[in-house]
Amino acid sequence: MLRNLEALRKAAKNAKTKKMAVVFAHDHHVIEAVASACKLEIVEPILIGDSEMIETLLKENNITSNYQVIHETDPTEATKIAMDLVNEEAVDIVMKGLIDTKVLLKGVVNKEYGIVKDQLLSHVGIIEVPGIDRLLFATDGAMNITPDWNQKIHIIEAAVRLTKSLGYIEPKVGLVSAVEKVNPKIESTVDAQKITEYYQNKDIDFLIDGPFAIDNLVSMESAKTKEIHSPVAGVCDIFVFHNLDGGNIFYKTCAFVAMGKSAGIVLGAKVPIVLTSRADTADAKLNSILLAVVNKDGLLAAGH
Repeated sequence: MLRNLEALRKAAKNAKTKKMAVVFAHDHHVIEAVASACKLEIVEPILIGDSEMIETLLKENNITSNYQVIHETDPTEATKIAMDLVNEEAVDIVMKGLIDTKVLLKGVVNKEYGIVKDQLLSHVGIIEVPGIDRLLFATDGAMNITPDWNQKIHIIEAAVRLTKSLGYIEPKVGLVSAVEKVNPKIESTVDAQKITEYYQNKDIDFLIDGPFAIDNLVSMESAKTKEIHSPVAGVCDIFVFHNLDGGNIFYKTCAFVAMGKSAGIVLGAKVPIVLTSRADTADAKLNSILLAVVNKDGLLAAGH
């Protein structure tokens, strides 16, 4: 079980080197993150995009070997190259570079050459926040806009699988709302009730409860003050948000206001997808690469 992102870095250094396709790699922050990953010897990148710009950026970052450059300046074609590499099992990770997310994801879900494996793609963000003694997993703040409660089942189970690949034995899942009691007028509480009832008689290897307000999931003191008795309250690992607005606001507030360190990947495809924001720092992009490497490797998987 990882307690911070430094532990993630150490785990990635012990993993097998991964082949990573970067779509539209001609971006300073992207190449800076890729260069850091290369120096850690955790990836061998295949850099797709404007080859002249990519080579210039590689020289600036002192990367001279263990990479491949494919020249393609059309975003749709560059995406297809990456998808083909995945389908040929030539790469283990896909990373978004300086390309519109919609274009990349359109290629991911393409019926002819796409790489979707599960019923639903979802995003999990990881935050290390000062003052909190564990990593917080937030889902879904980037992919699914208004998932219904059935879709949230897929989102939850994808996030659980991710934590399992990182060594968690019994991750604690909290269903986030503004209140702790079911209110017919607050849809997030109704969904939480349906989800907890769905799992009630199932043999699962994680704990799940809700609805909860954020404070009751993060702070044991808050949970005790409100007399909330739950194995998830105060110690939650995975925060499941009602919609994209909630997840995105939480994730970015933790990163940009609370000065947290972040990482994130898209799950549900044949390989992990590093899908970072253009506003993310090179460190955040590197952390996401580290996460994809460890997730793909499964070195820390519970029971191994």
